[in-house]
Amino acid sequence: MRLPAEVLAAAESALGTRRFGSEFAWMSWAGTVWRLGGDSGAVFVKRAADLAGERDRLAWLAGRLPVPEVVGFVHAYGDDWLLTRELSGIHLYNASLGWDPERVARRFGEILREIHATDGSGCPFGEEAPGHVLIHGDYCLPNVLVEARRGAGPSFSPPGGEAAQGAGEDGGLAGLVDVGRAGLGDPRDDLAAGVWTLHYNYGHGFAPAFVDAYGAPPMTAKEIEALRRRYARPHKGKTVSTARQQYHAATER
Repeated sequence: MRLPAEVLAAAESALGTRRFGSEFAWMSWAGTVWRLGGDSGAVFVKRAADLAGERDRLAWLAGRLPVPEVVGFVHAYGDDWLLTRELSGIHLYNASLGWDPERVARRFGEILREIHATDGSGCPFGEEAPGHVLIHGDYCLPNVLVEARRGAGPSFSPPGGEAAQGAGEDGGLAGLVDVGRAGLGDPRDDLAAGVWTLHYNYGHGFAPAFVDAYGAPPMTAKEIEALRRRYARPHKGKTVSTARQQYHAATER
């Protein structure tokens, strides 16, 4: 489809050119994403019914965690259109890293520990309560970007998509995307999402390494399964905003 004129104008302003290529990046029940790339870089355009919350969270998280820069926000065709600048890095599960699932799981846990250690003072999102920390809100593998050595492979790896080739040390946190549910919350929500996504991508057996690297006390197999089910409960509502909800919405049709 043709992108709205206001979206194209915002992309042209961000890229400093009227000449750029457009490619479909990713579509789910949560929205549709396009990548607009030019000589000076690229921006990602996400379309969904309501993206104001993600826009505002990105603005607040900037400087606290590595998140995409917002370069435009448009309401057109009855939907919101959020434009963000491409980040460096590749998705943590990208095969070009050459990591086995155990190593991915451990780094995944270490990064979550870093996120939860971030100062959330004054965060206007979520709920301030005992035990609550700054959480991602949908901590799944596609939403975590890490640095990779030059030449490690292609930069573009949907879903999420906000990534370009990295140049740092392998595994350093390069970016977090899809932060529309970030805010103060129960750290178990992110742990549950992490366990779910590891099981979904690699099968059973890698959650212990994840929770151990995070710094959680040892958990039994029954406790890990309960944690996974905390995230994997079938979604019954109309709003589909997490990877778990996307999965269930798709499989229930």
